[in-house]
Amino acid sequence: ITGNGNSVEGASNVTLINTNDIQIINSGITYINNEVRGVGSVVAIISSTAADESIVTYEVDTTGGNVLLTLPSEPTIGKVWNVKLIEASNYCQLRTAGSETIDGAATKNITVLNTTVTVQYDGTNYIII
Repeated sequence: ITGNGNSVEGASNVTLINTNDIQIINSGITYINNEVRGVGSVVAIISSTAADESIVTYEVDTTGGNVLLTLPSEPTIGKVWNVKLIEASNYCQLRTAGSETIDGAATKNITVLNTTVTVQYDGTNYIII
C-alpha cells in the first residue's frame, strides 16, 4: 500500500499504488493512481450521474430516458473516461460541472448504439481522443 489517508476495513487481497484517501471495504480490489483496476473499473448506468475519478469506463443504457453524465470540474490532469452507449432508445449527454468545455462545446451527445467517446482532461478543458 502506497499513498496517504487510505484505510482498509476487513478486506483482503487489496492493492493500492500511488493512491490517496481511499476507503476499502471490499476484498480483491486494486487502485493505481486513484483509479479502480479490474472489477469495478467498468460501471453500467441507467440514470444521470456524476462521473467518478476512480471509474474508467461507463456503459450507458438509455432505455428509461436520456442519461446525463456530468464530468467533474478540475479533475486530475490527464484523467480519461470512456463512455459507451449500449442501448440507444434515447441519448447520453456528456457535460461538465464547471466552465470546462468538451472539444470546445458545452456538451457532447452520444446518440448511436455502440458508439464510444473517450474524453481526457488537459488541465483546462476536456478533449475527445
